[in-house]
Amino acid sequence: MDAIEALTTRRSIRAYRDEAVDHALIEAVIADAATAPSTPVSGTRPWVFNVIEGAGRLADFGARAKAYAVAHNPGSPGYAWASRPDFSVFFDAPMAIVISGAETNTQALPEACRGGQNLMISAHARGLGTCWVGSPLLWLADAGVRAELGVPEGYVPQACFTLGWPREIPAQTTGVQRDPPTIIWS
Repeated sequence: MDAIEALTTRRSIRAYRDEAVDHALIEAVIADAATAPSTPVSGTRPWVFNVIEGAGRLADFGARAKAYAVAHNPGSPGYAWASRPDFSVFFDAPMAIVISGAETNTQALPEACRGGQNLMISAHARGLGTCWVGSPLLWLADAGVRAELGVPEGYVPQACFTLGWPREIPAQTTGVQRDPPTIIWS
């Protein structure tokens, strides 16, 4: 699959097969993610990748993330999912990958976004599915949760992705249709 095909055919996967993904394949996807551009301020270690394995474990973490969001909702819009009993934070995926950046790095979030985009495209090109999941980030930022997951001291989760073999791939027309991008020539 070439890069343009990977970009235009990648979909957010919310249904996964109950099938493990080989560690070597996951490591290859993460190696591709780490080829994303980073700034000099980030030094030689702009990212840390935590791989969380097990659909049951992720389901438990998802329930904890929902409860945490209800208890610690910052009052901003976008938290209605936490009160929906049918909402699955990790979509029964067999694993999730968390990208963390140094908490002192002002570029940690954009660099995690760049690495995350590479991760999704690499996974798709290899037949895997991903979904960028923002709902657990409030919970993942908690110091106790970071310690439980082995996020190194001084690093904060910036992005989280489910990963696994897709059970189904949504058609391109699912979700909100986007308007053509605004282009301003100057």
